[in-house]
Amino acid sequence: MVWRKMLQQESEHQWLAITAFFVFVILGAILIKGTSHLPGVDLIDNELGNDHRIIESVYDENGDYLALSYNDGDYKLVSVNNEGVNEVTFTNPNYDVSGISDFALLDNNAVLIANGVDELMIYQDDNTAIFETNYSDEVFTVSSIEQSSNEARNLLMITKETNTQQSIRGLNTSGITSASMPNNENVDWEGIQHISADMWLLTGNYRQPATSGEESPAAPNLLPVWSTVLWNGGIIAPMIENLQIGNYGEYHSVIKLNHEKIIIAGTHETIMFDHTNNDISTIDYSSVAGVSDECNRAWLFNGKDSKSVMRFDGDSWSIESLPHQLPLDVETYGFDGISIYLHGVDDNGIPRVMTFDTSAVGSIESGSGFINLSFIILSLVMFALMAVNVIDKFKIQTA
Repeated sequence: MVWRKMLQQESEHQWLAITAFFVFVILGAILIKGTSHLPGVDLIDNELGNDHRIIESVYDENGDYLALSYNDGDYKLVSVNNEGVNEVTFTNPNYDVSGISDFALLDNNAVLIANGVDELMIYQDDNTAIFETNYSDEVFTVSSIEQSSNEARNLLMITKETNTQQSIRGLNTSGITSASMPNNENVDWEGIQHISADMWLLTGNYRQPATSGEESPAAPNLLPVWSTVLWNGGIIAPMIENLQIGNYGEYHSVIKLNHEKIIIAGTHETIMFDHTNNDISTIDYSSVAGVSDECNRAWLFNGKDSKSVMRFDGDSWSIESLPHQLPLDVETYGFDGISIYLHGVDDNGIPRVMTFDTSAVGSIESGSGFINLSFIILSLVMFALMAVNVIDKFKIQTA
């Protein structure tokens, strides 16, 4: 009778423990679901004030950045760091700041500044100077430039030649400027990304020729275009290798994920390109900004009022819910090694900045991360207590 009573009590205790455990599991699932939005998201004021829009920007790994600001018809180039906000001045008083078309961050945190009209400038240690790009007898200006990510540190440039035609040139560290690349007159190149040793990827627009009376030569139909470009670092001109024309929209970001895959993000489509085997696939996702973080993840941000962010991590895509709708019309963006910055204007026309802490994803700081950790700890405690009770009962029975 005593043995049977003890078994009955043990059975009741086990059922109570199991019931409590399942209730805990259900509550934990509900709480995790309720905190499943992307952590580390914040909306902050523009450091330049409510009257200054940031049109272009480039960040370094210290969180400092250069920004092209606009206020009531006035353009200024400013540097923002721990010491405050300072306007950048040029030795050429007639330098066209409003025409700045590209920033290129170099490996030493210096920044190249191009406007397609004046000499290429370099900004370093709060000073600007002319950066020589033309070691030939030909005349050209630079509208965009990019440094290679390998040890060669070569530069590829989108140039405007004396005949007003656009071209591509290279510049190596020995001061050799390549010959100009013959360019398709219907293609306007805008962005450059280094891919591998001798390979680069360019994006731009393709002006579809007018072939019928319905199309106006003054307002041609623009299509997105991208191409791989080969240049070995010498005097021979770069060469177009694989030109692809999209259906509509434009490509705004090129993200190098690893040694193989490239993401070409666009306003109406996203391209995944494996440059090792020329495999091209299309992903049905549109975006206005694309950034790669330190963990080899790609972040694609949709436009104003969007509720989610697409992330590429490893070999899979995931959709992360935002804690609230994206309140900005994004104009420029940057990454400082930890946080992503989206600069834009809200519904009231006020410049704001939306920040994303990439280190907070899956961390204890996030709601789901904290609940997951709590769930694991409490589960281990419950299992440990149950094991201790079983051992104690076993000792009593054998005594």
